[in-house]
Amino acid sequence: MNPPDKTTFDPARSERIAILRRGRERSPFLAASGWIVLGAVVVSWLASRPLLGRLSAERRWSNFLDFAGGLVPAPVRESGDWSMALPWAGGLLADGGGEALLNTLGIATAAILLAAAFVLPFLPLASRWLSRVDPCGVAAGRTGRMGRGFWFVAGPVVRFGFVLARSVPEYLIAFLLLSLLGLQVWPLVLALAIHNFGILGRLGGEVVENADSAASTLARASGAGRAGLFATTIFPAVFNRFLIYYFYRWETCVKDATVLGMLGLLTLGKLIARSKGFFWDRMFFHVLLSASVIVAGDLVSTWLRRRLR
Repeated sequence: MNPPDKTTFDPARSERIAILRRGRERSPFLAASGWIVLGAVVVSWLASRPLLGRLSAERRWSNFLDFAGGLVPAPVRESGDWSMALPWAGGLLADGGGEALLNTLGIATAAILLAAAFVLPFLPLASRWLSRVDPCGVAAGRTGRMGRGFWFVAGPVVRFGFVLARSVPEYLIAFLLLSLLGLQVWPLVLALAIHNFGILGRLGGEVVENADSAASTLARASGAGRAGLFATTIFPAVFNRFLIYYFYRWETCVKDATVLGMLGLLTLGKLIARSKGFFWDRMFFHVLLSASVIVAGDLVSTWLRRRLR
């Protein structure tokens, strides 16, 4: 028996598809948003004074060609020999690029280590599963009025502290600390650490709340305290998830440290700002340096989590 020809018209199948199409959910909000975005794009290109600026389309295209051509290393543009790109890159590394890269990496690493170290003791307090009179739902003796009052306010206060820490942009914190402490590395480290303290606290608190509660409940019924529950049953079980968050935020710290260098400290951001508009090839090289650090960190994170798994 020959298999059915898929190209043969099947009225029943077509009718079922039509029924599904008629019965699918429609969102007027999404449809209107799509048309608004499309209209804005069309207006920005066709208006006499386009939203992209007062430059004509020809001028913008000319600027793009200048920019694209400027990304080619200067020795290569002059000679056409790509073998000169490597010595050129080595010269940029020796002329401040290597130091800026190490500064960027050091600031990001110190910031995430500080944030991770300070956030860990607060995670049991941030968890609604542990920060209560009867942690894990298991009561252990009577708790006085002062104890009940403490556990009633401890969780909300810690969670509000996380919200407050991450609600202030790290750029603003860095600017304020630079005004107080002067131009040095620590204002940038502390600014990133404070901001990531709030983010890691929020993420870590949710991980603790959603962790498997069977082992914690059993340990609590055996007499373990909150710190013991977190250290022996919860933290080891979710450590791999914590690593994902820590490396993710470390990558973000690398990018933020790059940008914060524009405030004056020697990081890749300062070199990028110095090269902008004049030396596109140097700017692009320093951007690639920053990206290479993030790619390397992602590879290390993947390898480490696989080993731990």
